[in-house]
Amino acid sequence: MPVRRTAEARQELRTSLLDHARRLIERDGAAALTMRALAAEAGCAVGLPYKVFTGREEIVAELVGAEFRRLRREFDAWVASAGTGTVGGNLARYARIFVTAETPVFRLVGEGGDAALDPAVGAAAESSGLLESFGRTVADYLAAEKRLGRVADGVDERAFGFLVTGAIHNLATVGDGYPRPDLAGVERHLHAVAERIVVVS
Repeated sequence: MPVRRTAEARQELRTSLLDHARRLIERDGAAALTMRALAAEAGCAVGLPYKVFTGREEIVAELVGAEFRRLRREFDAWVASAGTGTVGGNLARYARIFVTAETPVFRLVGEGGDAALDPAVGAAAESSGLLESFGRTVADYLAAEKRLGRVADGVDERAFGFLVTGAIHNLATVGDGYPRPDLAGVERHLHAVAERIVVVS
């Protein structure tokens, strides 16, 4: 029984520290995450995070892996929603998954260049399966809509999927200085794309 309580306490500490790390990154950026800064954020002794994490690389891997797995589940559900709503509205919803996500993950990825963190980010992203599915999500959705008769037979879903995915990924990851439309503008563009590929009844 004592072993179980120790394991539960250890998991509770990991979860709490991950929450503090996420808030620290959201507020101050990925570069601000150090074990000392995490301890200060959590109001604990400097050595306490080392009792459950080997270092900041493991913390980053946990955050990235968890968020990327969540996004993959959300993408799978989005593809399964084919046949509901409108194609334009669904493409806009896909954009919102990225653009309005309140998560530090894209900051961790976008603020790369840290020789210690980059391998942890890359490994967590790959193991999540998100990167593999990311390139085909929109194409899979459009193919499903084509089978349902809502997207024209002549539409190349892979080509449109590549363009839509690339554009939205760019908007989600580039810095604030990059010229880009607001979310309403993105949605107008996606509705315009949908108008060119849907079957007109």
